[in-house]
Amino acid sequence: MLFLSITGFYPDDVQDNTLQFELDIDGSEMNEKVAQLIESKPLSELEPGELLLREDQVAALGALLNVSFPSGLEYFMGTCAKY
Repeated sequence: MLFLSITGFYPDDVQDNTLQFELDIDGSEMNEKVAQLIESKPLSELEPGELLLREDQVAALGALLNVSFPSGLEYFMGTCAKY
């Protein structure tokens, strides 16, 4: 089963590449909503790899997921699989 994960890192100029934020999206319905919001595609059509999220996308995700994303980070969204 595919699901989406959102990760946050400090920008490259900070010289710290450790993971600062991680959120796995639970539930197939919410994963579909996030996929449509960010990529305008069903989850099954998303490409593998990570996508750098824009600030407006992070704000929209925060509203949809009711999550407060820490400021000062670069956020990425990627597909993952549960077996």
